[in-house]
Amino acid sequence: MKKWTILLLHLPFLLSAQDWAWVQPLDGLGNESCRSIKAAPDGGLFVGGAFEGSLEIEDWQALSEGESDLFLAAFGPDQKLLWALSAGGSQDDEIASIAILPSGDIVCVGAFWFELPLVDTVLSSGSSPRALFAARFSPEGELRWARSFSGQGLKGIAGIAAQSDDTLAISGFFEKTLELGDSTLESGLDDGSTFSFTALLDGAGNTLWAQPAGYSGDTRASALALQSDGAIVIGGFFNDTTLIGDAQFTANTFDRDVFLACFSPAGEVRWARKAGGVIDDELSAIAIDEQGNIYATGILVGVMTLSEEISIQSSTGNSDFYLLKYAPDGTPIFGRALGGQEVQQGLAIAVHGGIVAIGGAYQGAMAFDGFQADAGASPDGFIAGFNLEGQARWLATIPADIVSLTSTIDYGPEGQLFAGGAFGQQATFDEATWTSIGNTGLFIGQLRPSLTPVNAAPPTLSVSVYPNPAKEQLNLYPPGRHYKVALYDPLGRPVFQAQGQDVLALPNLPPGVYTLVVEEMEKVGKVQLVIY
Repeated sequence: MKKWTILLLHLPFLLSAQDWAWVQPLDGLGNESCRSIKAAPDGGLFVGGAFEGSLEIEDWQALSEGESDLFLAAFGPDQKLLWALSAGGSQDDEIASIAILPSGDIVCVGAFWFELPLVDTVLSSGSSPRALFAARFSPEGELRWARSFSGQGLKGIAGIAAQSDDTLAISGFFEKTLELGDSTLESGLDDGSTFSFTALLDGAGNTLWAQPAGYSGDTRASALALQSDGAIVIGGFFNDTTLIGDAQFTANTFDRDVFLACFSPAGEVRWARKAGGVIDDELSAIAIDEQGNIYATGILVGVMTLSEEISIQSSTGNSDFYLLKYAPDGTPIFGRALGGQEVQQGLAIAVHGGIVAIGGAYQGAMAFDGFQADAGASPDGFIAGFNLEGQARWLATIPADIVSLTSTIDYGPEGQLFAGGAFGQQATFDEATWTSIGNTGLFIGQLRPSLTPVNAAPPTLSVSVYPNPAKEQLNLYPPGRHYKVALYDPLGRPVFQAQGQDVLALPNLPPGVYTLVVEEMEKVGKVQLVIY
């Protein structure tokens, strides 16, 4: 029988404070990972990932057949398990991403080695030990069809997204060849280089079109999202020279740089963009808002250049996580490097109702826009909310004694923000501390509604400052108010605070564009301040 520090067996726990509305652990004897969480139209959830040894969810139990097996589980709006299934062979198998079709059917994609017994179907990897797969299930968990995608060399799948006409967009990477039904993509190289791929499937899993991208070295797609007209936006990294349509990019110093590209519904490249510097940068996830603007997160080290006008820089020689925003036509709008002295990484992103949520992990202390957190020596998970201009609105963390991370997030139909991830040994969600049975356990949960966009923004404070640019002294107008002020550097770190003053003696600060946050009672104002 499983034992939890605070939680009764497998029942969702309604937490009384602060960040979480509810959280449910899913645990077993080995390592568990939550790769994808998808909110259903009725407020339920579909969850997919992988596990080793065993996995228990309420009364459902599964034992892995090999190294790790995949699992797919469906939960109702009351967080109770509706159904679950597992599948696997002798090696590692996993679900990478989930999509929900307009009919309510679920399609998942992932990877397997050699053979994958999936319900009453056995998929084969064909001419290569490792293959990709897609499988469609009814809302009740009945398998409708499953397809395997084989080919020579390495391969991986980044994600899947469902169109309103039941078509399915997928992306990932391959080495030598990739067999997508009647379409075969070829890199034409035999030196270990990898190409990205983007493809559109019909509702039965047949390939409508497929496009490769690459040239030399590695080009790998790691995320995709859909625009309202059916265009497919993908993102990933390349480390040498890549060719995406007519656009050719070369990585700076042959480290990893980020790329974004947009394909029309017919498979034509609309645009492609590069973002990078002289040290590794990677993209983990992308999301698109109702206006078609594109948001991305991942890691950067050093300087990342989006355009001639926009560059961002990590705090140190360790990785920061970032938030990038692009217009629907691929024009960069802004970028922000976020983090601290140690390692931070953005792993998941979602946008809804004027809030961009980012999930990931961080080590040590990090600070941005007045929010601060310190994980100490072991990585902790986090979820942060930003407005569409990139300013932080809230921050929730998951303290753990070994490790925790938020690997997937999704908004529900009423703006609920759901999250999934993993933790090692012990993790704390508000006032509840859980201990995993094996090396790691996974969790799913919903953030407290007050962290999501349903709350009104604080009343705006009308305040101005002079002089601007400033050097040593700053005056607030109108004077004579009981202001509370905080000054943040270009990386979002607090560098100066004061209270009850309208004349500020500034410390000696490096030149740059700073953000001054001024509060009076419940009103908040922000001013961009140039220090020379």
